[in-house]
Amino acid sequence: MKRLSCFLIGAAMMALTACSTTVAGEPAAATGAPVAARPAFGAYLDVSVKRPDLAAVAKEAGLKHVNLSFALALNGQCEPGWGGNETLDALKPEVDAFRAAGGSVSVATGGAVGNYLENACATPGDLAGAYMKLMDAYGTNLLDVDIEAGVDTTKVVEALRQVNAARGTDITFTLPVDLGGIPAERLDLVQKAAAANVPVTVNIMAMNFKTGGNWGQAMVDSAQATLDQLRQIYPNASEAVQNRSLSITVMIGRNDVGVITQPDDAQKVIDFAKSRGVGRLGFWALARDNGACAKKVKAQPDCSGIAQKDWQFTQQFASYTGPASA
Repeated sequence: MKRLSCFLIGAAMMALTACSTTVAGEPAAATGAPVAARPAFGAYLDVSVKRPDLAAVAKEAGLKHVNLSFALALNGQCEPGWGGNETLDALKPEVDAFRAAGGSVSVATGGAVGNYLENACATPGDLAGAYMKLMDAYGTNLLDVDIEAGVDTTKVVEALRQVNAARGTDITFTLPVDLGGIPAERLDLVQKAAAANVPVTVNIMAMNFKTGGNWGQAMVDSAQATLDQLRQIYPNASEAVQNRSLSITVMIGRNDVGVITQPDDAQKVIDFAKSRGVGRLGFWALARDNGACAKKVKAQPDCSGIAQKDWQFTQQFASYTGPASA
């Protein structure tokens, strides 16, 4: 997510389509395994840039949840660290203050660039240990695995199976998307998780793909295409459960490829989520939720690139309370 204008594709990954293979299993919403519920909306916090005061945003804009992004291989080893160069305790004071203000956190690995834990850790057991160490450092059982580069999907799924078996972790796969849904080489990860009965939520990055039409509608269309794929992967789940297994994350303001997510576009995504009963919504990234660079023509890490009020998207997305109870 973010820094690159295109998503990296791993040539070694298997190219399976949603229609070519149907596998067993259920999405996360069907299992009831995760103990700690993730709020219906959470903003990503980019740890690589100057971070806003989380406790202040909680009070000013009603922020309840952030996804700390991204943990990578610290100094290239099978050891989680923020951005691959900061130790895990680097964010603790601000996270403690955020929790005191009523907030909660999830932790994310991977991202657009960097040395993935998923590649640095040699075995599924080693990777599972790194995932659990990351969660333990922040007292959370909410894990987001953001895959935008080539990984051994079999190793990743087995590591997550071990983690879920040990502690019922709420696992999210964050994956690139376009108008056709999740590309086949990324969908392979979801298919393998389903085959291994690993409960997951599928979070699409509805961002950074080109379309000649209305951008808000394009994001909605990518989400609907993904739902169609999930119906193939989880044919035995109810439609409501399939819908709850989807999460949608947008890039607020100017995207890297030039498309712009205005508040009206974001509202189309929110309205779609309400109409379908989508599980969760999010955006990249909290530090960008301001209008300090409204005249910039290139995406910036610390402002949205459009005219807006501070925390406008945070307040807008906070209106989403998630699907009705089954």
